[in-house]
Parts: sequence; structure tokens; C-alpha cells
Amino acid sequence: MIVTRRWLEEFIDLKNISTQEIIDTLNRIGQEVEGYKKFEVPQNVVIGKVIECEKHPNADKLNVCKVDVGDEVLQIVCGASNVVNAEYVVVSKVGAVLPGDFKIKKAKLRGVESHGMICAAREIGLPDFHEGIIIMDDSLGELKIGEYAGKYLNDEVIELGVTANRGDSFSIYGIARELSAGLNIDLKNIEYSFEELQEGIGRVVNVSKSEVKHSSHLLRAINGELKSNLKIDLRLALCEVDFKNEQDKVVKYSMHATGVLLVLSNIGEVSFESEKGIDKFVTKTGDYIVGVKNNIELSENTSYVINANYIDPEYVSEIVFLNGLKTDEYFFRASRGSEPDLEFGVNYFINETKLPVYSGNIDLINEIPARYINLNIEEIRNIIGADIDEKTVVEILKKLNFEVEVINEENMKIKVPSFRNDIKNIQDVAEEILRIYGIDKIESKPLYFKETNRINSIIEFHEFINELKYKAISQGFYETLHFVFDDKERLQKYGFSIVDEHLDLINPIVKELDTLRSTLLLQLLEDIARNRANGYKRIYLFTTGSVYNRKREESQKIAFVISGYEDYENPINHGKPKNVEFKTMVDKLAQIIGEFELVENDSHPIAHPYQNAKIIQNGMPIGVVAKLHPKVAKEFNIDDTYFAEIDLSKLKNEMKLAKDINKFPKVTRDLSLVVDKDTPYKEIFKIIDSLGIKELKDFYPIDIYDLGENNSLTIRFVIQGEKTLTDSEINAIMEKILNQLESKGIKLR
Repeated sequence: MIVTRRWLEEFIDLKNISTQEIIDTLNRIGQEVEGYKKFEVPQNVVIGKVIECEKHPNADKLNVCKVDVGDEVLQIVCGASNVVNAEYVVVSKVGAVLPGDFKIKKAKLRGVESHGMICAAREIGLPDFHEGIIIMDDSLGELKIGEYAGKYLNDEVIELGVTANRGDSFSIYGIARELSAGLNIDLKNIEYSFEELQEGIGRVVNVSKSEVKHSSHLLRAINGELKSNLKIDLRLALCEVDFKNEQDKVVKYSMHATGVLLVLSNIGEVSFESEKGIDKFVTKTGDYIVGVKNNIELSENTSYVINANYIDPEYVSEIVFLNGLKTDEYFFRASRGSEPDLEFGVNYFINETKLPVYSGNIDLINEIPARYINLNIEEIRNIIGADIDEKTVVEILKKLNFEVEVINEENMKIKVPSFRNDIKNIQDVAEEILRIYGIDKIESKPLYFKETNRINSIIEFHEFINELKYKAISQGFYETLHFVFDDKERLQKYGFSIVDEHLDLINPIVKELDTLRSTLLLQLLEDIARNRANGYKRIYLFTTGSVYNRKREESQKIAFVISGYEDYENPINHGKPKNVEFKTMVDKLAQIIGEFELVENDSHPIAHPYQNAKIIQNGMPIGVVAKLHPKVAKEFNIDDTYFAEIDLSKLKNEMKLAKDINKFPKVTRDLSLVVDKDTPYKEIFKIIDSLGIKELKDFYPIDIYDLGENNSLTIRFVIQGEKTLTDSEINAIMEKILNQLESKGIKLR
């Protein structure tokens, strides 16, 4: 968006404000200034009046002019063709220095003396916006012969990087409104007046159809030929606004000034049509898709209809996207939010034309729904980060054209201006207050950042499962993934429960996946068979996932299977690798889930009858570990296989705490005991453990030998104290253990 200082001064009094202050204010309130340029006519360049113009006696394309410059009449030779019809011109007197260090001197052209130069715009440092010389008119002020030309032509241009959401700032008036709030200066109260004909608009404009549904329109008619002037030409050039013809100049000038969408058409029959959510303004020479594209061509006419219109920016963006409509510059303004004050736009346009207007207007305005936001002062303060008092907040909001209704000391209700489509919530209002209040007034504070604890039981459980997976992978297992569905017939064949019929799948994907699984094991056995068929001889697999009981209640389990060799084959070592066994699975599980006990298990659908145990952890059964029944292994065509299936909800996710390392030496002692064959090791463990000897760090069986009626059981004891233990202290511990065992009928061998 490009504005000029003089154009801004039409709407706001800036006589005591420097341009640098204007730039600083715009930057401070969030209207980023991207460029600045000052256009200044050189000194000794004045307004002159052509009082005589004759052909050069020795050149067809030159004219000899007598030009009054106030204090004298100069003879000047001029080559511009339009000087013939010129009255007031811009004259560089002898001694003037023009851009490019071009000095004006007395000269003789084809034998005729010339005392100065009648100038074109580019010759005095202005944009090249016309052909020939500048022909002055009173649109920039009453002309005075001999006056410094810069009084009329000098200006300063400011280029702004307006963001797309600030449609209200894509006009001179919009930027003046911003400066009014930033500088605390009221906008000028401008009243437009123009000649009004007795003949009404209804005599020259016939509305055959008025089906406006999604837009607003205000029509007035003017009588006479539309012509531009120097002010319009110069300002459009300074602001780099393109146009098609003389009529389009005045329309574009008024749109750039006010931000109101304006469309010009010929006098005659017009209609407003709406189809598929698209509003059109239709004339005999074309149509205007409201806020999208102007297809109206003007024919030769001395009377025109000016249509000021508005359409909701979100709505017009949506219809363009949905219908794939081609757009032009009207869509740029409409989609960002044009100025909704249609009367302002029409009046400004008519005032610039200086033409008489037919009385009355055609009003098809749909009221814009009012938007209200409830504000809490304390919440505003928290968002901004400063203790702004209520009075300051109210004053700033009123400067920005918000209507404020104070409810109490902490709460108020505001009405958002109709031209601010970007204001949706309290955060947007806080941003408006902050940019006018001044971010530089906010006291710097250390960042206080308080992280909300987002960890919940679900996340903790998920991380716990991942931790188990990592441990399983570190033990040589590979993870497999399966559907949550399984083969009902196969589950029944191997004795697993199935979901009750009234809770089962109604429309399964395929017959082989016609129910919800109740175990993870059968799918893992399939994986073993597939890997074995592909030549793998060491198969370690695991999986996690949901299983379901008869009532379709979900639970999470983890399952492991091992089959084939315990280690990978080594081509260097020609010995056959050792096969997996029950102990292999138990040792691997201990590394993954931690310490546990094994007790005799009830029957399991696919377990070996004599190698089948419950896994006990923290005194609670959590799963099963077993060898696969040989019959089942044969049916799946796999080798000896061991499996474990554990209920994840019963595993304890406890934080592991580091313990101090005991620096003193450990001592081991062995006892060989005569034990009845019917006495399980578990009973012996309980007898020793009940003593609570703190120096006894560990004990475990290392050998068993058949003595006929009894067994010889050798147990190793690991002893460590908080100091280096003497032999007598160690012997006392061992004697205490032996006495306790003998009291239970277990004697030293």
C-alpha cells in the first residue's frame, strides 16, 4: 500500500507532524514502513502563464512562447506539441539546476533566443505520468503566477507492507484512521457538497431485477463527461496505481482514497442477479461479479451510474474457491475486507468529478451483523503483560472506533467496527490495545515458563511398553505385528476362548479373520512356521497388542516365542549349535521383565504337560511360560518351541533406584544337604529366607545328586557385610543357617 503525505492531509491534520514522526508512528502501531521517497521540485522552477504561442520560423516542430512568470515575461522555445493549448505551465528559469545536474542557461535554438524551459514531469524529478509538458490546473490549489512550483507538486511517498488481514488499511483513509489513533489526532470532519439536479435517478436508471442476497449496493447517477485532472494524475502516478482510461482514473483514485469498491456503468437499465450464491451487477455492456471481477465496458456517454458495493471477505473468498472464478483487482480488495461505508465512497467520487448529480439514490444494502466481544480487564493485562488501567483501555478502544459499554470495574462489552473483519476474539482486541499503547512501554521481565504436566497414565503405559520392547530387542527378539482379528475355528480347535456370538464381528474382512483374538500365541506360531520355511533356524519373536475375552473385554498382553537354535550358526565352528530349552526362555524373560518366580501351572491349551509354569511377580500371577505341546508343534511343522504370554496390566512399572556399591569383599560358602525327594527347593528357600540375615546377599542351588531314598542338594551362599568379615563371623552365619535347617529335619551330608 502506497500513500502520500498530501493525500493523507485530506483526512487528517498533519501540519505540526514531521514525516519522520509519521513513519515512526506507523511502525510503532504495526503498519510496517517498507519505503520512503521525497519528490521535490528544484528551486527556480515556477508557475508560468503562456500569453502567446507562435510557430518557430525555422523549425516545424518548435514553438516560440511568451510566458509570464510574475516578475517578467520570458521568451521560451518549446518542442512539446501540447504547449499550443496550454495556459498554466511549469517553467525552469535560467539558473535552475534540474535532476542529473542539468543547468538551465540562455540558449539560441534555430536562431531564436530561449530564456528558460517549459518542463515535463520527468524533467523536474516527478514520475512520468503524461505526454508533453505539465499543464497545470487548480486541482492542486489556486494557481499564482511566479509561485514556486513545488508548492503544488512536492510530495512525500510512504510505502507500507500491509498484512493481508488488514483490509481496512488498503486505502488513504484507512491509513489516516490508523494515524489518528497512533498520534491521538482527530480525523477531519469532511462534508461533501455538489450540484444536485432536479431530475431524479429513477428517470435515468431502471432496475429491472433486484435479487441481491450476499452483497450491498448504493447507486447514484452523474451527468456529464468524466475527466481527470492534474491532482488525480499525479497522485495515481506517485502511488503506482494503474488505470485503463479517463473514467477509470477517477474510479481508481476514489477507491485508493476511500477503500470503497466502486464500479462505473452507463446510464440505462441495470439489474442485480444472484445464482448459486454469486451476486452480479448486470448492465447492457457487461456485468460485474460482486467483489470478484469487473466485465463492464463503457460506451460513449455523458452520464454514468456509480455503484458503491460491499461483500463479506470470507464469503467472497469461499465462492471464488468453490466455483473456480477468475478474479481481478476487485477481488484483492474484497477478499481482504473493503470499506463498508458506501455513502462515503460515493460522495468522495462525486466530489472529485465536479459534475452535477441526479437526485436520490438506489439503496440495496444488507445490514452487516454487529460483532460483540466481552472483555475482562485482568485477562487483557495478562495477555499484554502490563498493568494497564481501565481508563487507558477504554480510550484506546474508542480511538480505534470500537463502541465500548463498561459493565463494571473489570468487565466491558465492545462492538467491533464494521470495517475490522480481522477482530474475532479477546486476543485480537489485546493486540490492538498493545500496538496503540506501545510495546516499548511494556516493562521487560524475565520469561516465566511453567510447563504443564502432560504425562498421564496412558502415556506412561505406552512408554512402559516401549521400554519392554527395547529390552526384548536387546535380548535378540524381533517384533512382529498382526491384525487384532483371528481365525475363530482355529482358536476353538486349540481350546482358546472366543467372543460370545452376540458380541462377535458382524461383517469380517475375510473368513480367516472372522473374530477378535483371545491370545497372541497362535499368530506367533504361524510366524515361526513361515520363518522356518524360509530357512531360518534361530527364531526369537515377540508381539504386543489387545486380546479379548468372551465378553469382549479388552486387555493388553505381550507374548514371546523362541524356536530352533539358542545361538546363531557359526561357520568357523563346525559343531552344531545348542537348541533352545526351557531355561533359555526363563533367562531371557528375567532380563526383560525383571525377577520373578515360577510355580506349577494348571493345564494350558497348547502347553507341554510337564514344562508349564505360572509366572509370579510381586506375589501375583502375571502370565505363563511353557514349552509348546509336541502335537501342536507337529501340526504347525516347527521344532521344539517355548513361549510366554504375560498380562501387561499386571506388570509393575516401577522406577529403578540406584544403590550404593558395597566396597567390601564377597565370600561364598557351599553346603551339601541331605533332602527328602518330596521336599521342593521352594520350602528350603523359605526356611533360609525367614532368618533375615542381612549379610546373606544371595543363595541358590548349584548341584543335585541322587542318594537313593534322598537327594544330595548343594546350595551356594553369597555373604557380604558392611566391613571385611572375619572367618569366625562367616562361620557363625553358616552355623545359624545349618541349625535352622536341621531343626526342620534337613541335615548336613
